Amino acid sequence: MLKALVVDDEAPARDELKYLLSLEAGIEVLGEADGGGTAISLAAQIKPNVVFIDVDMHGMNGLETAAIIRKIVPQALIVFATAYDEYALRAFEIGAVDYLLKPFEQERIHTTIERLNNYRADEWQAATSRVDEALGHSRIQIKKLPVERNGKIVMVHYDDIIYAYVQAGEVLVVTACGNFSYCGTLTELQERLEGTNMVRVHKSYMVNMDKVKEVIPWFKGTYWLKVEHCPEAEIPVSKSHIKVIKDILGLR
Repeated sequence: MLKALVVDDEAPARDELKYLLSLEAGIEVLGEADGGGTAISLAAQIKPNVVFIDVDMHGMNGLETAAIIRKIVPQALIVFATAYDEYALRAFEIGAVDYLLKPFEQERIHTTIERLNNYRADEWQAATSRVDEALGHSRIQIKKLPVERNGKIVMVHYDDIIYAYVQAGEVLVVTACGNFSYCGTLTELQERLEGTNMVRVHKSYMVNMDKVKEVIPWFKGTYWLKVEHCPEAEIPVSKSHIKVIKDILGLR
């Protein structure tokens, strides 16, 4: 059974697509969103395996939204909707990234749903890789992390993260503006932030190395890190990570 999220900033378009999808077997629409931020928050909650998303939305467009959703819901395939035939054909006519032209046609939707329902597990995995490749070709560079506080999704720039840690099974992201919750695991966060200054220093901690202001030697060759904006925080460095941290900071 396909679990779908419908994203469009125009309510009539969402209603039309939801109705046409309701006529198809093997798919259930679990939610709808009227913009990028809402879509990201909802996707993190319901974990859809297919997202129907309008390309041309106000604010965060469909490409930017899809790129973030792909990071937080790795199993999700993206089906774009657009009113522009040439744009759709040029950007998305590859094996995995399907597209629907507005106004929607039932026959075309049926073809899409039939294709998705017939994917084997290995084909689905290959399709998700092609989705990411297509999004990569659009040269989207997202350097913000979707995090949550008080029921709202906030986009935090990578450079503003001071450190992240696990507490009671939840990943908390610390910034100068306060703490936020990240919907994935610390390992998933590490993978997302690969290539940035955020470094894993302990099984339960990652630190922005640009924010480190003190390195304190501790028991049995371990260390504590003190960071900017968080005078009370003492971040442990495990023995297995000490060499890497020393190399980064230029310590002997």
